Amino acid sequence: MSIWIDRVLTAGLLVIIALLTITAIPVIGGGHLEGRWLLAHMMASGAMVFVLPAFGITGLVRAVRSERFPKIRRAAFWIILVAGFFTIATVFLCMLPLPSTDQMHQLIFWHAFAGFVTTASAILFTLGLVMSRRTETTN
Repeated sequence: MSIWIDRVLTAGLLVIIALLTITAIPVIGGGHLEGRWLLAHMMASGAMVFVLPAFGITGLVRAVRSERFPKIRRAAFWIILVAGFFTIATVFLCMLPLPSTDQMHQLIFWHAFAGFVTTASAILFTLGLVMSRRTETTN
């Protein structure tokens, strides 16, 4: 049962990260995130706030102890967690009445940076997942 939970959380997280990356495309070209893109981004981020901690908790034991967990996948797992939580934290700090406008702009910059680091690590994680599946089928 725990294998299926882990697989569903992993697939869900990778889909959520893909959706967040796709909805952030206007920002890459120097544009702003607004309208339906922003709404879709916020909906996917709500799912991310729930799925990321669950993914971290379920994957923690295997990421630390499993010998079958490739190093690239293990590293990507930790980067996804750290960058994902940093991405969430930057937006949370923007919601507080503490930062000034300039500080909010900096937080949003770091939010975007951490988000794209999360995307890159999700690609590495998927690569490690494919590598481990190929190793299992050849053995």
